[in-house]
Amino acid sequence: MILENIIEICVAIDIAILGIAYPIIVDKISNIGDKYSSEYLSVLFNNDFPQKTFSRSIKGRDFEISIFKLTLFLTILTFFFLIFNEQPPFGFDNWFVNNSAKIIVLIFTTFLTIFFFMWLDKVVLYNGKSTSLLKYIILKYNSTKDNDEIKPYYLKAINELTFYAVEKQDEHLQKTLLEFYYQVFKNIRKNHDKSKPLIYPVDLYFLVNRLNSELISSHNKKLQAIEHRAVSAVWLLGEDFEDITISEDTYNWIWQNLYIICDNDKFIKMYWANVNQYFDFRLKYITPEYDKNHTLINDEAIKAKEIERNNFLEFHFALGGLLLYRNQYETIKYIFQFTQSQPPKYVLLPESMTMIFNWFENFRNEFKSRKTPIDIKYYFPELDNLGTRRQVNYWICYYLTLLFVRQYSLNKYYTFHDFISQPNLPEDVLELNNWLDSVSFFKECLKDVLSNKELLQKLNFEKIVTDNKDQIEKFADELKKSIETKIGQKKLYAPLSKDKIKDFELATNKILSKAFEDYKSIFNKENIPESNDNLKLYIKGEITLMSKSAFTDDDITYFDYDSIFANYIAENNINKYIPNSFLTARTKRYLLNIENILIGIEKIIGKNKNAILIGVNLSFEMGTIISKSKYFSILTKISSSDFRIQDVFYILNKKDLPFIEYKESKEKEINDLQLQKINSEYNIYTSVIDINTTENMAIKDNWKFDNKEGNLDLKVQIAIAFLAIIHWRKERDIIQISIASQFKEQGIQTDINELDILRNEDDRK
Repeated sequence: MILENIIEICVAIDIAILGIAYPIIVDKISNIGDKYSSEYLSVLFNNDFPQKTFSRSIKGRDFEISIFKLTLFLTILTFFFLIFNEQPPFGFDNWFVNNSAKIIVLIFTTFLTIFFFMWLDKVVLYNGKSTSLLKYIILKYNSTKDNDEIKPYYLKAINELTFYAVEKQDEHLQKTLLEFYYQVFKNIRKNHDKSKPLIYPVDLYFLVNRLNSELISSHNKKLQAIEHRAVSAVWLLGEDFEDITISEDTYNWIWQNLYIICDNDKFIKMYWANVNQYFDFRLKYITPEYDKNHTLINDEAIKAKEIERNNFLEFHFALGGLLLYRNQYETIKYIFQFTQSQPPKYVLLPESMTMIFNWFENFRNEFKSRKTPIDIKYYFPELDNLGTRRQVNYWICYYLTLLFVRQYSLNKYYTFHDFISQPNLPEDVLELNNWLDSVSFFKECLKDVLSNKELLQKLNFEKIVTDNKDQIEKFADELKKSIETKIGQKKLYAPLSKDKIKDFELATNKILSKAFEDYKSIFNKENIPESNDNLKLYIKGEITLMSKSAFTDDDITYFDYDSIFANYIAENNINKYIPNSFLTARTKRYLLNIENILIGIEKIIGKNKNAILIGVNLSFEMGTIISKSKYFSILTKISSSDFRIQDVFYILNKKDLPFIEYKESKEKEINDLQLQKINSEYNIYTSVIDINTTENMAIKDNWKFDNKEGNLDLKVQIAIAFLAIIHWRKERDIIQISIASQFKEQGIQTDINELDILRNEDDRK
């Protein structure tokens, strides 16, 4: 068989592809995506066969080449077999070997031609009809594995075609897009772990957000279905009945969308209709289930669902505040009247005053425990600077106050309906106090609502306000009175917390023990022989009143309630009177200055080996001077809470140090004050007595204070009892040296020659 005209035909085809068709098509390739304003169609085209590229790194340099271009290069290279007419190697002589050059050229030209037409089809597809391109990309998306890095780019390209369809009002794409997105969202939700909140791929969030932006500024008439799903949050909330928790990310993106469309009455109505259905059918209360022992078995599921419902309600109360802030009164009117049942049921609006005031307190109180502050979580247009951040809280509370007025417009369809009665008050005293704070703010918001004539007129509330004016205006005052009464009752009958009393005892023991411990070094361990002439100084505990709330649970938390009284006694009794006992017991006093203090100490001590030096409240400078002297070894530094004492020394014999005795409390005192011993070493007792109870009324009368009815600050008596006696010997030599200061008058400085030597015990005898 003879191969004729192979070379002429193949070369002609190759030249036609390379010289004529390729440059024209390359020009078309460079415009891929321009029609759709797409950044990702060119990426997909370069990933399609035969345009798919190979990447190789050679000596640190990256090289890329497409399959089609590589085939073209290889086809051209086969021409070299024709140019260099070599004899077959090893003496081979057969038809295939003798025509091998022509066969190779024929094979590569055939592949090049096939690839060229495939390549041409892809170029036509990416530059052709949008419907064909969309179906092709969807097919590729569905057939690509989830872990393939190219798959997100197919979704991005489909999103771009969606934006193109909205911009150009290309209704031919709508059905295909709706089917695709329905399936995508459905698959994500179906395969999601139901125990966790669902977070969608960011491209889907971005799709819905940009559609909202595009639709708000366009006159969309043909793509109503896409419009509805974008603005009503159908896609993000789901079109199925999967029990999936809405994630914080989803809430944040929905709020961004509402931020964009909040001034569009039509879009907000679409959204409101959808979320009403979602709340009514997908966030229903879970029915309690009990086992045969009447034990609730689905408690966790009930609590989790309640949290979901509250998050959803909070979000939509914030939306009401946003609409009110933007003066969207007609939209609010639609919201107030929207129902999908008869008799009407307004699932996203409060049914009772209890619900209104619970949510009012939730938004009013910026210290409520939440991950993100309200004004950041639900940001409003133009309310994002420091000076206006609390305005977000105000407008949401304003909306809830408007809902309060709306309650008077509701009709009773059932006997159990009660829309305007006083709310059920919380049981927690702390929460009752929060409500009490909210009442004042509520009255201000109500005043603003009633003075907004335009708002009342648009909502047809003028007659309602006029007919119920007295009830509306008295409501807050009656609520305040009810709260105060309940707080008084709760405080009066609240039992003292055993845990808080225990904390008080532990803190008192720790503080007072340390206070006594700090002065152990200045006391003799041996008792001083009893004598009527001995000097005795007394340090005692004290009794005081403190707010009862400090020692009850579920009430206002008091900082340092367990330690403040003990710190006071340690500071004003122990830390003051123990150092001051040296001032009382001194036998001589001299006034020196900082220059001659060491000379004076040396003259007073002399050769006395039993002398010790006690420094009270030594300054840094004085402490440095003594630390560098030979008297540092006999120095004992103590502190005093008496601020008048500064840089004072006492020189005495060790035997003249005092003895401290910790006396037991008397039995009568223990009984009268209901004392409990908390420390046996120092004989410290404490007690906390509720003087508001009947059995303790005599104790209350002893204080002789007027606790009028309605006073919410009830008291308890707290006692810290101990008796420490400081014994000083009658025969003692205690010499005080004060340091002269230019800042205070202390008298005339002592001449150094007038100083007496400290006598030891033998000299005194």
